[in-house]
Amino acid sequence: MKDEKYIKYGLFSSILIALGPVLWLFINICDKNYENIVLNIVFVILGLTLVAYNIRNYLKVYNKRYSASVDLLRHIVSFTFYILLIAVIVISFIAFYIGIAFIQRKLFVKGEYLIYFIKSPYSYLLFVILAIVAIRIRMLFLRKEKEHSRNQGSVLWGRVNKFLILIIIPLIYIVITSVVVVTEDGIYDYSFYNLKGNKYNFSDIEYVNTGFVDRGKNKGEFFYNIQLKDSKKIKLAYPSMTQPSDKYENDSWQEYVDIDQYIMDSGAEKTSSENGSRYVQMDKRYVDKLLYVVRNKNK
Repeated sequence: MKDEKYIKYGLFSSILIALGPVLWLFINICDKNYENIVLNIVFVILGLTLVAYNIRNYLKVYNKRYSASVDLLRHIVSFTFYILLIAVIVISFIAFYIGIAFIQRKLFVKGEYLIYFIKSPYSYLLFVILAIVAIRIRMLFLRKEKEHSRNQGSVLWGRVNKFLILIIIPLIYIVITSVVVVTEDGIYDYSFYNLKGNKYNFSDIEYVNTGFVDRGKNKGEFFYNIQLKDSKKIKLAYPSMTQPSDKYENDSWQEYVDIDQYIMDSGAEKTSSENGSRYVQMDKRYVDKLLYVVRNKNK
């Protein structure tokens, strides 16, 4: 029964995978872009071959009580439901993140600010929370399946379920309280074990390391790391988690130009590199701002 279900889901997955190269080919033909047309066609052929292979496997196992078309339709509806469920989870995660940012602003941001963000590595707990929620939802569906209705494993799943619910509360607390706020007066560093936070003046910054990642999956990503005189290190450039002030709403990345100027005026040392800037996939005016930050050093 499980093999049959996996084969059917494999068929639907292969159809979705094959749609990518087909749409890519269609767009390239419409745009008269034939530069990678051979590679494009190869991917289309591979995708269609994968679909054909899964259709053949499906026809061997489909439920004989229904016609192949009806059986496929039943499972397409089921598969679509799971896709929509994933979409709902993603949307809920985005709403959850917006809610976290709102709470942080109310609790920790006092007056004017330049940026605030969930500091690394605690920001990754957001994805841990997402994984826990996904596991919890999956367990709800498993409870409805016959093989999980009454057996010894159900007791274990019940304990795991309670554990997941209990662990998510402290994780949310850690995420909310692990925040850094940068203002014109300095940097405020809060944590789950220090809710009052520590304030650092820009003159407390000893060293800056900035530039662009030049290798790996994150190449082209801008980074701006500081080291304080007490040896504490903070990553200030965190694009995916940073909440800039409203005054930068129509002037993206200007916040880092301003922050860098405050730090440089305080006399901090800086090491920087433009290597990796060629991988940045942004408008030139934004790249120029980041390059200005990289090149801005004390003489």
